[in-house]
Amino acid sequence: MDMPIMDQAAPGRIEERPLGQSFGAELVGLRIAGDLPEDEFAAYLDAFHRHHLLLVRNVPFDPGAHVAFSRRMGPLELHSQTRFTLDTHPEIFCVGNHTVDGVLKANFARGVEQWHADSSYREIPSAASLFYGVICPPEGGETWFIDAAGAYADLPEETKAGIDGLRTVHSLATLAEWGRRHNPDRPPLTEEQTSKWPPVSQPLVRTHPVTGVKSLFLCPAVISHVEGLDPEASRALIDGLMAHASKEKYIYRHQWREGDLVIWDNRCMLHTATLFDHEKYQRLMHRTTVAGA
Repeated sequence: MDMPIMDQAAPGRIEERPLGQSFGAELVGLRIAGDLPEDEFAAYLDAFHRHHLLLVRNVPFDPGAHVAFSRRMGPLELHSQTRFTLDTHPEIFCVGNHTVDGVLKANFARGVEQWHADSSYREIPSAASLFYGVICPPEGGETWFIDAAGAYADLPEETKAGIDGLRTVHSLATLAEWGRRHNPDRPPLTEEQTSKWPPVSQPLVRTHPVTGVKSLFLCPAVISHVEGLDPEASRALIDGLMAHASKEKYIYRHQWREGDLVIWDNRCMLHTATLFDHEKYQRLMHRTTVAGA
């Protein structure tokens, strides 16, 4: 694989370029590999907390550096679908339709993906995801992001008062069954997975542990119901909030290039992926996930 040439910025200085209307920035001059000095890493973390979504272009392919940089943000999760983690670096979860000798080596979903935050089915959801483009199709396969903090901030005060304090049940089994409706060849969850990842209660509105900002915690395919509401009322509430949060003003659409590293804060962002012609193109993405705290 050819090593892309990094965009240039002054040595030791990270340049920020805006991405979305209300959030996100491209960082120029950030080194992923090597021993990044503490002051430069602190500047990166500051940008992460201010922008919620960061893009670094032309990052050389280096799974070890990807893992090492991610670990500086905190302990890393090991994905529940262990058969799709990288053999040499189990902290990396592979996404896409990449095959080796006819064997699928990445997690591939053919159906339309729902908006979500990674690992919401865990008792303590993830803090951040670092997603790297290894093989990117020339069209389709985009990742879309929602500013869940901005969407919450713009809600009418009476709506905020009505939903603050509500809790929802997030379930890996609910997600698995939703996925099987679109991918019937997928095996059901094993007893081990079901017992390891039981349903968990999460706040509908959560408060960021570092910045204190409030955001909507909406994962329609993972949420079985809102506590205290029947299924019909639960779905109506979730669907109404999603209709608000998915307005154009809150969305950034990322068109991938090989060598892109996109980093987002799962505690105040939602994301989804678009379809691509999987009969014509290959796609392979590497994701590390920083555990929540």
